Amino acid sequence: MERDFQIDWAELVEEAHRRRKAQGISMRRLAALANVSLPTVLRFEKNQRDIQVSSVLAILGALGMLARKIEGTLVVRGAPDGPYQAMFAPSAGAGGALELRRVPARADLEAFLSELGIDADRQRLAFAGLVRDGALSITGVCLSPRLAGRLWPKQLAGQKSG
Repeated sequence: MERDFQIDWAELVEEAHRRRKAQGISMRRLAALANVSLPTVLRFEKNQRDIQVSSVLAILGALGMLARKIEGTLVVRGAPDGPYQAMFAPSAGAGGALELRRVPARADLEAFLSELGIDADRQRLAFAGLVRDGALSITGVCLSPRLAGRLWPKQLAGQKSG
């Protein structure tokens, strides 16, 4: 699938510079926070483009300009072959009640767990708990704000931008 995706480099650099100043962070401190060299920060703020993407991401991350993953626990209840009710409880809390997501059958649940990035070993252990207890719980699940907001839109609406 082809997409027309462009980054307004000058606007990105300007916003990063504005945030650095607003947070009262020196270039030297930003370099330390981002674990990049001071010359890299200088090149970035001078709008030069000969910087590794990993360095740009480190700088943007240090300034709080990247969406952060939402970590939490996935809880699923239901009969061994379905249907299921899936809920996501963020570790930091999202406020309010957990939103239910209905998953009709075991094959759908397996696909759903894969979409959430849960590997086959953790799925196998989780399904054993589901068969034994009628519920499974998987801790340490990390979701992008976009995915979490798509799956649990009412509960995590405020988390989409990261």
